[in-house]
Amino acid sequence: MKGIRNLKLGQVAGAFALGATAGSAAALLWAPASGKTTRKRLASKFRTMGRSATRGLQQSQKLLAKKAVLLKDATVERLGETREWLMERIPNGSGKHHPMPRRAAHR
Repeated sequence: MKGIRNLKLGQVAGAFALGATAGSAAALLWAPASGKTTRKRLASKFRTMGRSATRGLQQSQKLLAKKAVLLKDATVERLGETREWLMERIPNGSGKHHPMPRRAAHR
């Protein structure tokens, strides 16, 4: 640690510049393709990802719409059963509590 504290600003800047230069040279030498080609590949990948995301969202939308219809139908059915249950018990005036039977949850 002591050695690092004794470095002068010029030495640090020189080491940074040398590292940046070496990194840039290595990137140019080992780059898999030109900038234009790389941009085209990236654009193609983003288009593919966009289409895939759109398809996934459309599938999710269809699935949610189907589930919403099932939920609505189950709710309407349950409300009808509840109405029938109430209609059977309210007119008798017995004052006795008749618990509504439990049903399995819809999935």
